[in-house]
Amino acid sequence: MFDSWFKKIFGDIGIDLGTANTIIYVTNRGYVVNEPSYIAYEGNHRVRAVGNEAKQMAGKVHAGIRVVRPLADGVISDFQAGDDMIRTLIRNVGLPRFLINHAVIGVPSGITPVEQKAVLDSALAAGARRAFLVKEPLAAAIGLGLDPFGSQAHMIVDIGGGTTDIAVISYGGLVVDNTLRIAGDEMNEALTAYFKNHIKLHVGEQTIEQIKIEHGIVGNHGSNKQFSVSGLDHVTRLPRQVTVSCDIFNYALKDILRSIVQGIRKALDELPPELASDLIDHGIVLTGGGALLKGLDRYLSEQTGLPVTFPDNALFCVAEGTRRILEDLKKYRPLLYT
Repeated sequence: MFDSWFKKIFGDIGIDLGTANTIIYVTNRGYVVNEPSYIAYEGNHRVRAVGNEAKQMAGKVHAGIRVVRPLADGVISDFQAGDDMIRTLIRNVGLPRFLINHAVIGVPSGITPVEQKAVLDSALAAGARRAFLVKEPLAAAIGLGLDPFGSQAHMIVDIGGGTTDIAVISYGGLVVDNTLRIAGDEMNEALTAYFKNHIKLHVGEQTIEQIKIEHGIVGNHGSNKQFSVSGLDHVTRLPRQVTVSCDIFNYALKDILRSIVQGIRKALDELPPELASDLIDHGIVLTGGGALLKGLDRYLSEQTGLPVTFPDNALFCVAEGTRRILEDLKKYRPLLYT
């Protein structure tokens, strides 16, 4: 009776605290937040906007407004901004901080103890009575409905905004774990540099992100497609529009794709032979926003010789994992740390 009443009054929250997007799940309410990880300040301390509204301000505001991305490489790099962003997002959905019971937060598997503490402190400052961390590959596997405690090995490649987590999971742990601080943000930077150096065009951050989502494709599958891009001419500093081929993604992203392939091969080299047959049968599962880059699954399959798949909920796998963990905290407690 008391437990039922307690669960109705208090809320547990699951957070996929991503460099690019923050997704928050609240028990009995579902997914209440799916917003870009941005916060805007007016003056020194007053929060002007968070999420989508703050992202829309980036690159367009006067000196009195400061737009901040609190996370870098999958962890909080600006503690105050991260704390303010999380608290504001939670407050905006009407969950009082004194009613938050447990918080489960997905983090990259390669973060340092100092970075772990920053994430935990942020969750506690937001009002959680107890906060737990779960490594993103484990959360993603749980979100996919895989059994992290079973003997069958699963390889998860989680490509987020700040990190690419490459892990093989078996018997409740990461048998192989390789975190690359190369992911979606570095793809955007590479595309920006390509336009600047090869096409002599300065293209804004939000435009780069938009063309990557709408036109991005790798491999030999989009060479005949073209699209238009607007920016500032590198020489005249006047607005200019150009039409380019989708082949530019292969050229601009080749070093990043090579690094991800090398990271996967390194993980395979470290894999115990007894688990190799599982990966031959089941292959690699791509998760995270980076998995949505068209042609990436086929490209990685060609480079590794393994089948590569990505689920329909690739962007929500980690968040879905935190939801399932909260539903059975006792079962998954061995996978969490504080």
